[in-house]
Amino acid sequence: TESDGYATGMTVFVLLLTGAGPEQPRLKRALAWLSANQDTTDGSWPAHSLNKHRDPSSDIGRFMRDAATAYAVLALTSGHQEIK
Repeated sequence: TESDGYATGMTVFVLLLTGAGPEQPRLKRALAWLSANQDTTDGSWPAHSLNKHRDPSSDIGRFMRDAATAYAVLALTSGHQEIK
């Protein structure tokens, strides 16, 4: 579907934990995507369900956005990368 903070953030965070270096081109692009796609109004990251469209104002929609934001923050603050 489309990129989102949940899948991107979780994947980057796990790869960094396993020792992948942030200088790798794909990780560098993912970290740049996270940096560029934070919502400027509330600081969150988008989340999209692969199963079906979720109303972002519903409980599950807010949960998914919160989870996306948590993984994005973990990926960006893991201490393993420099974003340039």
